[in-house]
Amino acid sequence: MAAPVIAVAAIAQVNITKVDKVRPTDEIFMDMAVTAASQAKAAGLEPSGAVVILNGAWKSTGTPADGLSPEENAIQKAHSTRLAGARIYTVNQPTAQALNAIMRAGAEAVYFVNSSADAVAAGIYPAEAYDTALLDSTLRPVPAYQIPYPPAAAIIK
Repeated sequence: MAAPVIAVAAIAQVNITKVDKVRPTDEIFMDMAVTAASQAKAAGLEPSGAVVILNGAWKSTGTPADGLSPEENAIQKAHSTRLAGARIYTVNQPTAQALNAIMRAGAEAVYFVNSSADAVAAGIYPAEAYDTALLDSTLRPVPAYQIPYPPAAAIIK
């Protein structure tokens, strides 16, 4: 299962070391999301991307498509209704709709760089997309962690 991580990471923007190949870091996974966001931006889409990491290995990548957020697209591409223990790395803070999909999938945590305020200011999402009243209260909340990663912050500028 390590081969897909290496193959996807090979197109990423950071240098991959032997240690990263054995135990990929948050930086490697976030760089995969940034690479997806860069590809989306080059295709004329919003600069956002996400990856699903399951059992420490890459599972799928998503960009905005067909009305889906990158997180929803990545979850759909994972071809699994349950992603218990998965971590989602995404360039922008997930919207309420994306968080509902993440919670339904059973993900363990979500990591993002750009806050909702940054995403709204960049015109990626409207402020209403982050309305917490839209969250499904019957689902188990998933912790969301904002982490620093300058290439992800720069992509929406």
